[in-house]
Amino acid sequence: MMPFFTFTKTINMDSISNAIGYVKKQLNFTGKYKNVDESFNPYSLILTRLHYLQVNLLEDVDVAKPSESNFTSHHAKLFSLHNNLFPDPWDNASVYLCDKKWNIVKISNQGRLETRDDLCQLPDACQLCANPSRFNVTLTFPSTSLAMVVNGVDALYIFDTGNRATNTKWKMVHKNPMETPGAAIQLLDAVCHSQGETIYVDCLVAFVEEIEGETKEKHRSPYMSVIEWVTLTSVDGKSWCEERTRRLEGASPIQCAYLDHKAESVHMVSQKTFTLTKDSVKPVENSEDWDVIGDEVSPSKMYTWSQTASDLTIQLTIPDGVTKAGLNVTIGSRSLEVGVKNGVDMINGELYGNVEVDACTWTLEGRRLDITLEKVEEEMWSTVVHGDNRGELVMTPEQIDAIHDRLQHLTTEHWNDNPELLDKPFNSQMLEECDAVEADGNLIMRIDGETHRMSHKVIASQQFLFNTKLGPGTSPALCLRHDVDGFLWQADGTTEVDKSSPWKHIGVLNAFGYVLASKQQQRFATCSPDMSVAVIADSNRHIYLYRQKVSILSPLRNRKTGQQVTSVAKQQVIALDCSPDAIVGVRVTNTKLFVATEKQVFMYVINAEE
Repeated sequence: MMPFFTFTKTINMDSISNAIGYVKKQLNFTGKYKNVDESFNPYSLILTRLHYLQVNLLEDVDVAKPSESNFTSHHAKLFSLHNNLFPDPWDNASVYLCDKKWNIVKISNQGRLETRDDLCQLPDACQLCANPSRFNVTLTFPSTSLAMVVNGVDALYIFDTGNRATNTKWKMVHKNPMETPGAAIQLLDAVCHSQGETIYVDCLVAFVEEIEGETKEKHRSPYMSVIEWVTLTSVDGKSWCEERTRRLEGASPIQCAYLDHKAESVHMVSQKTFTLTKDSVKPVENSEDWDVIGDEVSPSKMYTWSQTASDLTIQLTIPDGVTKAGLNVTIGSRSLEVGVKNGVDMINGELYGNVEVDACTWTLEGRRLDITLEKVEEEMWSTVVHGDNRGELVMTPEQIDAIHDRLQHLTTEHWNDNPELLDKPFNSQMLEECDAVEADGNLIMRIDGETHRMSHKVIASQQFLFNTKLGPGTSPALCLRHDVDGFLWQADGTTEVDKSSPWKHIGVLNAFGYVLASKQQQRFATCSPDMSVAVIADSNRHIYLYRQKVSILSPLRNRKTGQQVTSVAKQQVIALDCSPDAIVGVRVTNTKLFVATEKQVFMYVINAEE
């Protein structure tokens, strides 16, 4: 065994928490960070060949490619999200694909790989598959007996699959035309749930829309990404109808979008905010008055404040027509209450520190209310009132200059001015090209389907690596790069809007952020449901497996630390021996890895224990 890279890891959990904003409340990723290994040893490359099976397809895999009419970055991102192998969450031994004749093909492991291409054929296959501006056919299984299919052109289908283990033929029970004139469509997610005797299936269908006029000026682009949120209902599972449609719009391409397990909200990753603009059931209200921390514009700031080490001044604008007699200003040694008598409180809560009540004053000039608080101890406060983020700190030029002076030793006007300086805080020569992060970062958002508003928003400076479904009936997990690792986060299924965060940390892929960034030909990235194996597939031929912990027969001892080692991390490389060798799909379970080219499907056994 030989290590193929070395690195130094530093874990700073605060860097994740500090960049997060929540509607009317500061939000943090909370809870324990699971399986963080600060002393992780490099992966060891092993040359053991994996046992595999392969099958030749009767018809090539259907692969749609960009055309002259869908060449924008929005289209390119949707094409990059597509994986031509579709998993069945309830059957880890099978995957599905769509061939060039638009047959849905099942590949299953029955001691050998078997194919079934007679399950169903999509309607109007000959006509629609020749459309040069279409997206790929997309398929997902929201339940044990239903399949949702989008043809990439103009329609969403519901198929009754019956018991998929018996390979019965599928029956189309509903066709839902999509009103997207001239725009190719792609299915992002589908969720099935029930209330009483009514069955609901909610789907997210994405497309790119060309825009003009004020909308074009607003988005500063002639195109925008759109998600149509379609709700279909049935009482008998046979007859379906469209009950509700909602529309989300955004100026940046979609990195990831999915529904929570009850279809109450949409979770998204994108560089810019998406907005719910239409609802067929009830009108969408303007949500600009919501205070989302981290946004460039925060229209609902209640007051401004400034401070020195010894005092603090608050400035408020009171409602028109309110006089001094109509105000209620109560200053306590550790509390502050400001409001209009018999009206709304503007500030009410516990102060950050103690104040000298007798030395505190307030004045009213016109509609401007100034409150001066004398601090008991000379210190700088991080906020005025605990839990109140509606205030905006205003710093004087003198304070800004003082901060610059304190930080001057950390900066220089010259690139890597003195790389040999001892005790330097940071050496830019440590950075590599793969460590670069997009300047705009990513936004992770939860948009509520009933209030039409964004309930949670994360401004993440970390790279978004991939998302994957870890099991039936659960929300997909997001993998974000943190230092050299990949951290996995998953919505916990709560419907409480006032929670600190709907996303919980569930696991770590050691050094995965580092190795993924170094793969310049990377096409797919994912991990097994138990997070024991991470997978990277290049555009052609090569697949890389990163096993997190592999038990060893005889314990070893670390020469440096003296600690006993019972498991090691291993890397394996698979090289496809076929032509053509372009990889069009990858799926991984806890025990198997499925890989598809245009003409063949391979199944590798990555864990013999079933």
